[in-house]
Amino acid sequence: QRHAPGQRPPPPSNSPAPPPPRPPSSSAGAGATFDENQLPSVKSGFYTVEQERSMRSKTCRFIEEAGRTLKLPRLTSSTAMVLFQRFYAVHSFADHDRFEVTVACMLLAAKTEESPKKLTTVIQECHRLKSMSARRSGGSLGEGVNDDGTLDMNSKEFIRLKERTLLLERVILHTIGFELSIDHPHKFLPEQAAKLI
Repeated sequence: QRHAPGQRPPPPSNSPAPPPPRPPSSSAGAGATFDENQLPSVKSGFYTVEQERSMRSKTCRFIEEAGRTLKLPRLTSSTAMVLFQRFYAVHSFADHDRFEVTVACMLLAAKTEESPKKLTTVIQECHRLKSMSARRSGGSLGEGVNDDGTLDMNSKEFIRLKERTLLLERVILHTIGFELSIDHPHKFLPEQAAKLI
């Protein structure tokens, strides 16, 4: 079959499909495994792997308790935990106070999951829980703390923590690349359980 000048013939119908692109050969590319020794706090020597695990576990329990106190949906607490874990996968515990980051994660998660809470409410409830824990361990509560463990709203510490929380909220967003869409595995468990019944 002839074709007009300049006209390209159609490809044969039995021509093979082009091969898929090959994954990058770098160790940081597809298929790379997670290594706890590469976490910033561990890599810098600030924490051992075991200490890092302990801090993350303790903080997640704190977030769980704070979520119940604030009457937040379970999904919101789970999102706060994910934000916390992702933040410290990039930053060292030596560079950012764990409590301050936790408060910011709680505030941001509440907004993300459409269960917003006032900044003052989140700060006060989280600080009350922190103070209760300090009392149980015989620690000092510091200045500007009321008898119930909340902060005096006119104290320098409250004003500082309020400003720091708002700053960290932005730092967290930049750290996670503004990726706020999180697929929690427990959302799918009821569906799978229903199929087994």
